Amino acid sequence: MTLNLTNIKTELINFLRNADVLTIIQRGVSTETDTGTFSNADTHTLATNPTLVKNIRSVTRGTLLVYGQDYTVNFVTGVISFTTTQNGSYTIIYDQGSTESIHPDFPRDDLSISSYPRIAADFSGIPTDAFGIGGTEIISSPRIAIVIYADSVSEIDGYTQTIKDDMKTNSKLFYYFRYTKLTFIGPIIESPDRSAEIMHRNMDYEIMFQTH
Repeated sequence: MTLNLTNIKTELINFLRNADVLTIIQRGVSTETDTGTFSNADTHTLATNPTLVKNIRSVTRGTLLVYGQDYTVNFVTGVISFTTTQNGSYTIIYDQGSTESIHPDFPRDDLSISSYPRIAADFSGIPTDAFGIGGTEIISSPRIAIVIYADSVSEIDGYTQTIKDDMKTNSKLFYYFRYTKLTFIGPIIESPDRSAEIMHRNMDYEIMFQTH
């Protein structure tokens, strides 16, 4: 599949939020439901304030629709766009709130201890090479670092196990990246910039077989 960094990161963050690695209470969000009937709908605007939408848990219209394949989401405007026109009854479940603890970037050093636990994910490298000798396509294997921040070893171990299990179960089920594998789980390290009260651990994943 063609490499699109924005789509990859958006899908991964949506997945981690849906996986409930951190509870909705820890994230500061609530789960909401939109229901109704589509009539030749190409898009749907969620009922909540669009700036508060954090993740889409499911979109059902007769059957469960597939993220990426059947619909995409603009998390700035709160608009769901469908790849085909939709008709009939629907149910959309999503999280909304004014705060969040799972982010597509890393936390500032000046955050208070109450801002943790926290999970961050971002690209750590994007190795590329020609696809075969004399190939005109490029194959890339983006590397993602998922970093877990918390104030106890047991918490970090628990979050690590949850992410490891969920990513393994879904390793071939993502839409924008078709295969991912765990390559490294780092040690738990004290974060000196956070007064040594917060620790963190890296989990590194490789996304394979992305051509462009």
